[in-house]
Amino acid sequence: MMMKRALLVVILSVCAVVASAQSFPLWERILKHYGGKTDDTPVPSMKMGHMQMSLKAQATPGDAEHASEILNAAAAVLVEYRDVKTAVHDGYKPFFPSGRIGEEIHYTNYHRRRLEQQRIDYGRPGSILYKRTASGLEAVGVMYTAPTDATAEQLNTIAPLSFATWHRHVDFCGGPKNLSAAEQFGANARFGPQGSIHTEEECTAAHGLWIPLVLDWMTHVYPNEQQQWGGMHMDVEAGED
Repeated sequence: MMMKRALLVVILSVCAVVASAQSFPLWERILKHYGGKTDDTPVPSMKMGHMQMSLKAQATPGDAEHASEILNAAAAVLVEYRDVKTAVHDGYKPFFPSGRIGEEIHYTNYHRRRLEQQRIDYGRPGSILYKRTASGLEAVGVMYTAPTDATAEQLNTIAPLSFATWHRHVDFCGGPKNLSAAEQFGANARFGPQGSIHTEEECTAAHGLWIPLVLDWMTHVYPNEQQQWGGMHMDVEAGED
């Protein structure tokens, strides 16, 4: 009898865990699995909305030359992948496009992104950034990544902190399944990267899935724009596109 009760408890516990996991979309559970347990970092940084951004460092000899090399490589990438069909052919896939004019879409090659965790090839970025215009998709930038636990020295080696601003997505409260679009996007969003929920306590009270750190360090490069290095001007607050 005791064995049967023990087995019943185990079965019910497993069912509860499965039911809990199934109450959130698969992509949120994947982010929870691969995301970090904390957003603590040795990198001097600050938070703006749901983004954690590296602070500018003092320039050191060689920074300007290194930054110029990165910009030249990124510019060559935009020429090579001017046509988004070429990017798709080479394994780049769009990440959650909305279809809105003006949106910036990350086309990510997950194999190249994994390789970036070991070594950066500026001519083969993990992601290419396309802007949706009335005449089609325009290649406007690239994104390089670094490991979640990277130090300031490691980030600086990839893209100098005196030029580049690195960022991570943090304090993410994933919403349960079947939420309306208004609860996840726009000015009144509660959940997700644009949501008004910023703490684990708030997320728990709202029955959300708390993800303190989403993915890795990232930096955007726009070689043909006036603002060539993505940074503090990026949209970071709830309700912004």
